[in-house]
Amino acid sequence: MKRLVFFAALVALISACGPDNPFEPDNPSPSALTGVASSSTTAKLSWTMCPDSDFTSYTLYRSLSSGISNDSGSATVLIVINKNTTTTYFDEDLQAGATWYYALLTTNEGGGTSWSNEVSVKLPS
Repeated sequence: MKRLVFFAALVALISACGPDNPFEPDNPSPSALTGVASSSTTAKLSWTMCPDSDFTSYTLYRSLSSGISNDSGSATVLIVINKNTTTTYFDEDLQAGATWYYALLTTNEGGGTSWSNEVSVKLPS
């Protein structure tokens, strides 16, 4: 009986999800992303700083279609930033008149990740 109880407790621990599961990393605080056209060929992206002490990096993605967090493989990685106080990026030499979609992935030392909101930037023609 003791073995059955131990086994049940072990299964419950392994199958648990979220920050209480020691087998899954805690996710970092997500950033809030904003984007504006700063010229007909440049988008300015800004985000809130990750305050977590175990911050590792921001990865900024760009795509011509929405849904980056669901299919990041179809997006372009613009930059990986390893300093949490860097919170602005200028995406230059873009096609005027196009709409671009952006999302930011924050990663921590434990391998946990959090997506920002996705923003679209419509550049003037």
